[in-house]
Amino acid sequence: MFLCSRVFVFNMKKSLLVTLEFPPQAGGVATYYYNVCKNLPAEKITVMAPNQPNCEKFDEKQKFAIIRDKILEDLLKTSTLTSRLLQMGLIRMMGKIIKLHNIELIQVGQILPLGTLAYLYSRRHHIPYIVYTHGFDILLPQQFTRKKILIKKIIDGAKAVVANSHFTKDELVKLGADADKIIVVHPCPNINNDEVSEWKIGEINEDYGLKNKKIILTVGRLVARKGHDLIIKALPAVIAKIPNLIYLIIGTGPYQKELEKLVNQQGLRDYVKFLGYITDNELPAFYQVCDVFAMPSRQIGPDVEGFGIAYLEANLFSKPVIGGKSGGVGEAVINGKTGLLINPNRVEEATEALIKLLTDSAYAERLGLQGMERVIEEFDWASQTEKIKEVLA
Repeated sequence: MFLCSRVFVFNMKKSLLVTLEFPPQAGGVATYYYNVCKNLPAEKITVMAPNQPNCEKFDEKQKFAIIRDKILEDLLKTSTLTSRLLQMGLIRMMGKIIKLHNIELIQVGQILPLGTLAYLYSRRHHIPYIVYTHGFDILLPQQFTRKKILIKKIIDGAKAVVANSHFTKDELVKLGADADKIIVVHPCPNINNDEVSEWKIGEINEDYGLKNKKIILTVGRLVARKGHDLIIKALPAVIAKIPNLIYLIIGTGPYQKELEKLVNQQGLRDYVKFLGYITDNELPAFYQVCDVFAMPSRQIGPDVEGFGIAYLEANLFSKPVIGGKSGGVGEAVINGKTGLLINPNRVEEATEALIKLLTDSAYAERLGLQGMERVIEEFDWASQTEKIKEVLA
């Protein structure tokens, strides 16, 4: 086994990951790429990412090479390659890094706009590339004929395409991608379920008035598709059955004012708390204290939940979850086994699911434990990254 592993690593091509999202930048996509890189042999991966605040301290701690690029920083602000000078500058920088680090394969974090560069560079210099996709990034551009054609070319020219879910894979196949060269690599929890101290639990209970409360929790960016509004609309009927209820919302985003307005309209200011940004170090305590995790995500146009890592994080703490029947959520939540899937546009389904999980403790505990077992068995970064190693050989 050891000898086979050594031979496999030896045969792995040295690759360059070019991405607009990478730590210390926050976000699920940035964390996804970081965990992939951490689980590749350090001498086989180099990262090209935007320059950003505090990146020097972060980069110093990594075993693999990270090159911060000013052009990528500018591109992160504009998200467009309309400037030919910008295109040429990035291609020249890629070329220098490829020669300096003896790169044999390119990994691309964003199909647009960076996939365009990989496609052009590959045609000129015959270096293969792979592309990562997450759902929204391939659905949104399809509203524009030119971008749709470009995406098809990028996919067709790629050695392989990495999708974050089977839902995303199916969307790629609809675009004409060869199903055989699509690899599904699910995101995995970025926190662990080590025992949270009683002191921390006590602090949270005191700070937010959670003692003797039934707690619903949502963790995610405050945008319309996450379904916070559906939970808020369901609360009056749920509170009628469970008066000692509180709803904690962790995250920030442009939809917060609308949600606060809805809370006021429903007369729920004593039952809903917006906690804002919570660090990864603090987050486990909130998963620990909650009774139900609820995020009934819906699809709004091309904006869709490609998978939903927060469901797995909650399951890791043996909590039952509620998700919306949309996008790749059905792969993160197994209906009736690890949680409940509901119509994300029907308040009555949200009400029924919440009441069921908050009043039937045996059922809720069973779903939570089954969820925890599934996450531990199936979702760890080391095993998921093995799928990527195969196409890097």
